[in-house]
Amino acid sequence: MSGWLLLFATAGILLLPLLWLPSPAEREPDGPKPEIHGMLRLAQAINTLYCVVWHRFTAEAIAPLPAVGPAILISNHTCGIDHLLLQAASRRVLGFMVAREYYEWPSVKWLARIIGCIPVNRDGRDLAATRAALRALKAGRVLPIFPEGTIVPKSGRQIGEMKPGTAFLAVYAQVPVIPAYIRGTPPTNDIIESLVTPSQARVYFGPPIDLSDFRREEAGDKEVQAEVSRRFRDAFLALQARTSEPEAG
Repeated sequence: MSGWLLLFATAGILLLPLLWLPSPAEREPDGPKPEIHGMLRLAQAINTLYCVVWHRFTAEAIAPLPAVGPAILISNHTCGIDHLLLQAASRRVLGFMVAREYYEWPSVKWLARIIGCIPVNRDGRDLAATRAALRALKAGRVLPIFPEGTIVPKSGRQIGEMKPGTAFLAVYAQVPVIPAYIRGTPPTNDIIESLVTPSQARVYFGPPIDLSDFRREEAGDKEVQAEVSRRFRDAFLALQARTSEPEAG
């Protein structure tokens, strides 16, 4: 049996009881039902085990997302495991916006549907994806987004330019925006390589980004989008500075 199969087989055996052990929130009759429950709890446990064992993953803290209700989680995009790292550090279900060609993979699509991922065309003009993202927020979900719009395979040492679409969503939705910064991941934009290459991944979270001075009606304004994108980038750079990892280039 290969190392990968052995790892996940062992994880499945050890973590299967989580399906029947209620979480503290589930035992509190007056508390909100956690989003991660049932089979998702097992998937979360296996994902966390993979991140910790293979990528020596640590997080500064659990993602400071609201216990219930909508929020946007923005992060720099270093490689193909960023989604897994952020989910491992979150108690909310993260339904990412995923490039359609990856969303359609048979090995991915079933889980992507369960957790509410949103397929996106790469042409930058996918209005259906934008509407789906706004519906997800209106339904009270967390929407995780990589504002760079593409992988910057520098292990977090370089932050790319922000695409305006995330700024539009943040201003229009008027929900909390939480920044995350990832570093120490495999320096590659190949998904398979990032999955199988050991690393020492770290995730840091910052305070909510203040966008209270913008109104929903201004979401389409190019100058507003540029200013909001600047605040996103500044939040990433502030988190980067805390790790003593200066930006390259």
